[in-house]
Amino acid sequence: MSGFYFFQSRSKVQLLCACLIGLSIVLLLVHQTRKVHDDELLDRTEKLQQLVTREIRLLHQSGKKYNLMEEFDGQSLFNNKAECTLDYMNTNKLPQDHPCVIETIRKNYLNKPSPPEVPLKLDSEGDHDRSPGQTGVIFRLLKNQTKGFFVECGALNGEFMSNTIDLERKFNWGGILIEANPETFKKLISRNRKAWTLPVCLSLEPYPTQASFQMKVVDPGHSHIEGAAKTLQKPGIPGVDPGLVTIQCFPFYSILLAVGRTQVDFFSLDVEGHEMQILKTIPWHKVDIKSLTVEWDNMPEGKDALINFMEESGFIKIGAFDFLWSRDVIFIKDLINTH
Repeated sequence: MSGFYFFQSRSKVQLLCACLIGLSIVLLLVHQTRKVHDDELLDRTEKLQQLVTREIRLLHQSGKKYNLMEEFDGQSLFNNKAECTLDYMNTNKLPQDHPCVIETIRKNYLNKPSPPEVPLKLDSEGDHDRSPGQTGVIFRLLKNQTKGFFVECGALNGEFMSNTIDLERKFNWGGILIEANPETFKKLISRNRKAWTLPVCLSLEPYPTQASFQMKVVDPGHSHIEGAAKTLQKPGIPGVDPGLVTIQCFPFYSILLAVGRTQVDFFSLDVEGHEMQILKTIPWHKVDIKSLTVEWDNMPEGKDALINFMEESGFIKIGAFDFLWSRDVIFIKDLINTH
């Protein structure tokens, strides 16, 4: 009996030892796996911290408030900076908030505002309104706001038919000027505007693209990317329409992030027919735009479709312009809280 008890006890000890050894192996494997995971997580965290530090430093240098990539979780960090090329970005249709997209805009396309002490170079003097009427209406709608922020796409040469020059020179506004026509952009950048300037077009998709662009030498105000716009003509007309050129396009939201600004007081959009497609790329829940003027005359979708879309996006139609050179609809985000 005692021998059987000893044998049974010995078996239990052996079983217990085996269990302890097995448990130790499992714990060791878990520890090693967790260590690898922690190392990977630490590496990703360090990369994210480096990115954020760089973003904040650049924004502090520009004097803007940090307000971008609030939903960035580190997943979109590109592993190799050598991959961040135009071909890679366009081919892979990188999201509009991808760091590669934003870094590309900043390094290759974004021009800083001219210093405050540098005088503007305008073709004409005087206090007359350069716009067909948009500036005065928006200024009143925003209750005579000073030091606001605008975005003007279809900025032309920065003076003629400009919807923002008087907000800048009279009321200390700043902003972003976007003009895709390479020849017209040369004149724009020579104005010494106190705004960021970019020689690009706005993408019709929520990712970077390249597009064929029709430059109109005699009538640059009707230059635009190739598509269904009513003003598109066959290229090659002597003195009017040279051959199509390739232009890089970025989403509107990407350009805002590149500047470090998602709050806009006035957005002027005039791109000769592609306005609706551009508006549909904007993540409206991530931006705060108070007011817009949108040209509708050359849009295939028509004026009513524009109004319906903007109302669905949370805007109110205030009125419309019907001038010789401008047929715009005016939208505002909130009548009561505008200031």
